[in-house]
Amino acid sequence: MNETSKPAIILDFLRHGEAQGGHYYRGVTDDPLTELGWRQMYGQCSGGQWDAVISSPLRRCRSFASAWCQQQQRTLRIDPAWMEIDFGDWEGQTADQISAQDPDALAQFYADPVGYTPPNAESYSAFSERVAQGLEDVLANHAGQNVLIVTHGGVIRALFSLILGIPVAQSWQIDVPHACLTRFSCFHDPGGRFMQLNFHKAG
Repeated sequence: MNETSKPAIILDFLRHGEAQGGHYYRGVTDDPLTELGWRQMYGQCSGGQWDAVISSPLRRCRSFASAWCQQQQRTLRIDPAWMEIDFGDWEGQTADQISAQDPDALAQFYADPVGYTPPNAESYSAFSERVAQGLEDVLANHAGQNVLIVTHGGVIRALFSLILGIPVAQSWQIDVPHACLTRFSCFHDPGGRFMQLNFHKAG
């Protein structure tokens, strides 16, 4: 089958629900879901039907994805490409704590995420590259399927930038609440690949 004859793919990206520990920079910090977080995700997925389910390995994604797949008799694939960005020294810290150490750090990061990397953190470029590779892997292996990817807010914002061409700094201004479900569809025609945003639905 050539590139132009692949059937459409529906990609649903589900952000995890509320995690334990409160509000702080939780990139690779592996907190579990709260009871509310579980309810948020089940509520968002009620009635959903997917041919394949892929998850970030972090517990706030993997635990729900595993439970959902067990109930729906689906095989779960864990892929680290869909992990949140690693905030390095900011992990586990609140915005106030970070600002107390460096008053300009957060402003620099949000103004230019590509150019400013927090101390000992994953660079945005490396993060974006692995998300892009994860996307290409899904598109290459799931033609004609509806796919659920359980992931993180930063990943979904990166997808807005990668797929729709939104500047990275502006993509961080997109609200991605807990259990938000974002759907993109991918089509192929003689002109090549075309992707569109179908919806971005709060939990």
